[in-house]
Amino acid sequence: MTDRNWEMTYEDGVHVSVFQQGMELDSFEEAAYPAFEEYLTRHREALVGSVGVVELDDPFSDGVFAVWQQAAQRCGELPNYRRLALVADGIKAVSLRGEVDVDGVTVETFEDRETAVEWARNG
Repeated sequence: MTDRNWEMTYEDGVHVSVFQQGMELDSFEEAAYPAFEEYLTRHREALVGSVGVVELDDPFSDGVFAVWQQAAQRCGELPNYRRLALVADGIKAVSLRGEVDVDGVTVETFEDRETAVEWARNG
């Protein structure tokens, strides 16, 4: 699923979200999260991990961090889900890592999408 400045794909057990420069922060809750819920419904049993690629320079609001935490909580409810990989620059990666905490889910940061997808899939 693709929308202006963000896209979501499913890659062999891994849900990948890419949030590109120019995305409005309100879109996390208004558009991206509902699309994410659709992916969870469609791939519930098969999802083992996810990757969030953040290319935005804008600082995240408390509301955006809350949406990320909500998404992580939902993933943690899935039967086979174990890993969340975050790809972001510097402080954004540190901030996200610090804000997302779910029992039974390992959260790691990465510098590139390919490594993150591989880790999310296989650990």
